[in-house]
Amino acid sequence: MKFPAFAYVAPTTVAEALAALADDDDARPLAGGQTLLPILALRMSTPTCLVDLNGIDALKQITLGEDAVTVGAMVTHAGNAASAIHREHVPLLSEAVPFVAHDAVRNRGTIGGSIAYADTAAEMPLVALALDATLIIAGAGGERRVAAEDFFLGHYTTAIGDGELLTAIEFPLSTRRWAFEEVARRPGDFALVMAATGARIDNGRLVDVRIALGCIADRPVRARAAEAFLEGQAIAPATLGEAARLATADLRSHGDIHASADYRRDVGARLVARALNRICGATT
Repeated sequence: MKFPAFAYVAPTTVAEALAALADDDDARPLAGGQTLLPILALRMSTPTCLVDLNGIDALKQITLGEDAVTVGAMVTHAGNAASAIHREHVPLLSEAVPFVAHDAVRNRGTIGGSIAYADTAAEMPLVALALDATLIIAGAGGERRVAAEDFFLGHYTTAIGDGELLTAIEFPLSTRRWAFEEVARRPGDFALVMAATGARIDNGRLVDVRIALGCIADRPVRARAAEAFLEGQAIAPATLGEAARLATADLRSHGDIHASADYRRDVGARLVARALNRICGATT
């Protein structure tokens, strides 16, 4: 199908982009276009103006600071995959990026676009939650910072307000070991279930535990009961197995044409077990 008619603006600064969005209540920002353009072709959305962010070089930087790695919203998935900074300081992001669709999509799609769209089956929202990322949002009143846990409000719903832009994602540095696991129908398809686990190992005990799951609820979620259970525990197969069970035991999962709620809970527990075994150095 053909796109609906729309105006097109190509700003070169964030200020120009915000001004263009403020001038038209029905304007939409265009990042990589890997989601928006198919939606336009299907006439599921009919914005009056597209504000193309690809000319804003300030949104394409990866910066290593003293306490965090800051990733511009317009950094592509391919750019994140190639980043030596990520491999050393944000290894979970490096591990998850290859699961994002295919090369053609990763070359154009952006981390900011994925997070702002907030599809529960997308990898980057889960990574942001697992890593305690801070989302930096610009608007007419200046910048504001939102924790990932407060950013995702539901499927396709975030804390970004009208006329605002997600400009960067800040990943705090940590010394956790990380592992990412995903099940999809085929490589490159949207996930059916995914899990990320992280922890430090101190004298054979798990500390600073993090367990997050995606594509089970209407947003990425933390498995807090499993995290609390594992904190300070000595590594043992039975302990890891119980944590995996707890990770999905109380989750309100959703089912659809691709997978039932029971399937997602069962597979989610198995993925948590696999990821925990990996960070503990055990075989799976």
